Amino acid sequence: MCVRKLGMAWSEVAQFLDVVRSLCTVVPLTVEVHHLARQFAQRHEVAFYDACILAAASLSGCQIIYTEDMHDGLIIEDSLTLCNAFAR
Repeated sequence: MCVRKLGMAWSEVAQFLDVVRSLCTVVPLTVEVHHLARQFAQRHEVAFYDACILAAASLSGCQIIYTEDMHDGLIIEDSLTLCNAFAR
């Protein structure tokens, strides 16, 4: 997205990702995350890529995912809520 949509150079992408990694916990895509993502995609009718994000967040104990394109207010596994600030 950064290169194609924002026209960033790969060196700029690398710098940006360094900042993100310094501020956020990065969760690897494991077999467990992948398996849960498949279940979420089917159960909640979300795209598989989005389901991977939700699964990683859920397994990491996140309570809120801020999103502009997933289902606002959807609650995943009774503990993870999707919140679209633009929809409120």
